[in-house]
Amino acid sequence: MSKLGMPAVSVVIVNWNSRALLEQALTSLHETTNVPFETIVVDNGSQDGSVAYLREQWPDVLLVPLDTNHGFAAANNIGFDKCGGELILLLNVDTIAKPTMVSGLVEVMNEHPEAGCVGARHLNPDGSLQWSMDDFPSLLNDTLRYTDLIRLPALQGWLRRKYPAFTDHDTDREVGWVNGACMMVRRRVIEQVGGLDESFFMYAEELDWCCRMWEAGWTVRFTPRAELIHLLGGSFSATDGKRTILLYQSLRRYYRKHYSKAKYFAISAMVGLNAAWRLSAVAAMHAAAMHGCRPTQRLWELVTQQHARSPWRVMYRTWWKVIWVTPDDLVRT
Repeated sequence: MSKLGMPAVSVVIVNWNSRALLEQALTSLHETTNVPFETIVVDNGSQDGSVAYLREQWPDVLLVPLDTNHGFAAANNIGFDKCGGELILLLNVDTIAKPTMVSGLVEVMNEHPEAGCVGARHLNPDGSLQWSMDDFPSLLNDTLRYTDLIRLPALQGWLRRKYPAFTDHDTDREVGWVNGACMMVRRRVIEQVGGLDESFFMYAEELDWCCRMWEAGWTVRFTPRAELIHLLGGSFSATDGKRTILLYQSLRRYYRKHYSKAKYFAISAMVGLNAAWRLSAVAAMHAAAMHGCRPTQRLWELVTQQHARSPWRVMYRTWWKVIWVTPDDLVRT
């Protein structure tokens, strides 16, 4: 809760079966933040003792327990209704705040009254840079990204010149969108454009939100003055494939909502072809493994887009679903 009564910032954290991550996120947030703030945790029907832990260890945190998993967007919207601050910070549960995180975002919001939203510089646990912002999606950009052609050394210079995501993230600037793991939004923006679109169960909801802010006359900014560590997908199982399915499903949903039918069908074709070759490559790796040739970790990551190993049947099911899942299908988590 605020240190001086009325909070300057309301921090909303959505939790789902992530008690250990939640403890880490809350501890780092409260140890590093030096502006008045309150914390709201919306629990998405956790079954791991998160609610009891919060009630016992964090009595000053406003807990909003839900019976079931409403998804990231819907849970945040519920949290927004509980906020008392004029600035609202969406913070993922799999984050570790650094001392500049909240104060840096507040500073930029005060300097730029035209900005409806500002995002922070995200770092991996080893301190390396994580994509934190970019221009809005395009067929070229997304094709290169999702097919992993962005790995080609010959493209690196061109990518850095063309897309903000490939820069060093060392400059304050206007951008199309910022990473939703840590983004600060004005209360007035939420009142004007609405909250997150709940049809995005997870992923791409921040793209859609930033797009609506621009359409309403606000700008979106990125600043390296605010930093945090983002653990990436910590609330998901690393080996069940659901994250991958939701990622591609949300990409298609975003294109259907904001772009022409031709672009939507084009991105859907790219997703299908990309998944098909990965499915074929998984089958080839499986066949090789049956003969004693276990794929290297590098090859596994390149083909499956996962760091952790999954059972072969999970990888078959994952990429098959990526091919056939529609933007409106329910992907159970």
